[in-house]
Amino acid sequence: MLRYLKAAVKTRLPLISRLVAERDQARSELAAFKGGGFVPSGHFYSPIPSLDEIRRDEARIFGSWPSRIHGVDLHEQDQLALLHTLLPYYRELPFHSEKREGLRYYFDNPTYSYSDAILLYCMIRYLKPKRIIEVGSGFSSCVTLDTNELFFDGSISTTFVEPYPKLLMSLLKETDKSRIRIIPSRLQDVDSREFEALDANDILFIDSTHVSKINSDVNVLLFEILPRLRENVYVHFHDIAYPFEYPKVWIYEGRAWNEAYLLRAFLSFNNAFRVVLMNTFMEHFHEWFFQQNMPLCLKNPGGSIWIRKQPN
Repeated sequence: MLRYLKAAVKTRLPLISRLVAERDQARSELAAFKGGGFVPSGHFYSPIPSLDEIRRDEARIFGSWPSRIHGVDLHEQDQLALLHTLLPYYRELPFHSEKREGLRYYFDNPTYSYSDAILLYCMIRYLKPKRIIEVGSGFSSCVTLDTNELFFDGSISTTFVEPYPKLLMSLLKETDKSRIRIIPSRLQDVDSREFEALDANDILFIDSTHVSKINSDVNVLLFEILPRLRENVYVHFHDIAYPFEYPKVWIYEGRAWNEAYLLRAFLSFNNAFRVVLMNTFMEHFHEWFFQQNMPLCLKNPGGSIWIRKQPN
């Protein structure tokens, strides 16, 4: 009898092991469900990636950058020509590494540093916009306000959509508070007519939550606001790096942003918007230009893309 029982158990061990594994997986998924999740992070149904899978595919994900993106025309030579056009403005940069009297902006800040700030300043001077709307504010706002004050005598109308304006308020001059417009709301709650009023050479600056999900600001921007813009309005997206992938260190920090992927899909085969400038792309493939002409950009290459709404 004992021999029979041992044999029976032995033949059923694989089945028992599988049942135990399924039980443990069910317990794990149930715990995640009780915690508010449909599936745990890293599950193939979860928008939060599996770090184990990323490590396995790291060479493919973070390997050599391709010189082109299929479906997205980067207009590389036009970008290079634009950079040459911006050179006179670069040579008149008013900013310094540390904060100086009379200026709001300085390079050595934690969120909007050298390359992004330099090119924002240059683009404002080049485009001479009548209106700028910023979605997401902070040190980038300091670039906008300083450039407006120093080179346009404050004539550019500036609006800042910022649901958490504490940082912005701490960076402003006292006189700013009566000259600028702050909308302390989520983008989702802002009347779309604000953006429809932007005209040629005006700027829509976007520094969003970087996350596409149901009713997110990223979805509203790409699905509702950008299609309604007038022709020749310029749009800036922050924290978008070539080749529309996030830095490896950010991924391993646990950032599960996905705006870059959605923006790449938006631009693919899209003749309604034209890529005007992408700093990380140009700094990588035309590093010599920056070394010779805009060396400060290489101190922090940033991550921004500029696009323009094309005429119908």
